[in-house]
Amino acid sequence: MNSVYSEQPISSFVFSSEGTQQSFHHQWHVGEQLHECSSCYSSIDADEPPSQHWLRHAEDQRPQLSKQQQAVLDIIEARQIETFFFCDESAQHQLQQFMAETCDRAVPELLRWMFHNGTQRVEFNVACYVHVQNQVLIFQSGTLCVQHHYDIEECVSVVYELMTQRIANYLCSSHDVSLEECSITRMRIQLKRRRDDNESSESPSALPLQLRQESITGNSTSSSSSSETELASLRAAYVKHQRECNGYFPSNMRVNLYGLQQCRITKELYVVPYHISETLQQRPNKNFLILNDIMGQFQRLHELHAPVAAANNSNRSRSRPLKCRRCRVEFKCRSRLHIHQELRCGQDFSVDSMHPDIVEVYEQCLPISRCASQYACYGITRPKTIMRKGQFVPIECDWRRKSSVQVQHGPCVVISNAQFTSPCK
Repeated sequence: MNSVYSEQPISSFVFSSEGTQQSFHHQWHVGEQLHECSSCYSSIDADEPPSQHWLRHAEDQRPQLSKQQQAVLDIIEARQIETFFFCDESAQHQLQQFMAETCDRAVPELLRWMFHNGTQRVEFNVACYVHVQNQVLIFQSGTLCVQHHYDIEECVSVVYELMTQRIANYLCSSHDVSLEECSITRMRIQLKRRRDDNESSESPSALPLQLRQESITGNSTSSSSSSETELASLRAAYVKHQRECNGYFPSNMRVNLYGLQQCRITKELYVVPYHISETLQQRPNKNFLILNDIMGQFQRLHELHAPVAAANNSNRSRSRPLKCRRCRVEFKCRSRLHIHQELRCGQDFSVDSMHPDIVEVYEQCLPISRCASQYACYGITRPKTIMRKGQFVPIECDWRRKSSVQVQHGPCVVISNAQFTSPCK
């Protein structure tokens, strides 16, 4: 999901100068083939600082909320909505298509949305309602904590892979059917948003997994880590000059600053120069990574003890796969192995069946605009009620109307094991 390639690309990030221009571009090899990235490219005047590469394209990298989306997010916070449904309104009912498209775009978009308004981390799990042989089976994943917004797509991808594997194994052993013989029309996402009231704490703004798992966070051989006083002084200088000079730092600021970028195609993170100072003393300059929130607002500076070049290339040249010690599954990326192990190899995934006479009713649902998915999304503002079919009176509603922020007149999500009925009956 996170990449259009089955093999992990081996990347290089190149600065080149030609005439009065300095350019940055991204290339990668898959097998013997060289690919030029169409998204990671920028050009500035040769005498400009490297910060200008990233500041001019910063708005393109940040997920922006429309006024309507912010209004809906405010309602989600006010009503403390933690349960969301993605619903298939079409008549296709293809399990592979619905799950793949929802986990590829819609679920990551929802989690990115939840990282706004000061959220530091999000805990979530996924449940799928699978129709098979006139039954409804509910498969639920274990709970996973996403500690950085750059980890969202990778976390959802690993959950999706484990979920499809668990569904396929269960159906094969218990029903002797394959995924192609099933259908799915609902996915439920349960999540909790976490904040830290202590603004001075640096623990909430964790490094992204792709960096946390590599040599950038390895054991430091240096004993000259910066003191709290030095860090506070540097932070104040960075904030001041960033605000007043738009990334033009004074020449006497004797540190090297680096930023984070993510390739839209391969989803790789890479460390990029932001301010490089000349070294006038025998001891080299200290290096710091700039960490921002999902809106690009500054959070903190993280001191780097490993060479930046090693951090950028440490995982991209690895040819031998990594293997989970518990289940022996192989991975080409250390961060995906870490997520897999956090999910206990899928051991916490569960399956339940819905009784033929039971109907789940979720009333007063908040319609959420479809910015990244063709499927409807609803936030659940009231707990579910369970009814026998004889007690149930269908509630008609138009699932294709424009999204509204009026919770009082929201629709009703109804789930039963009747495979071919309307989703709102």
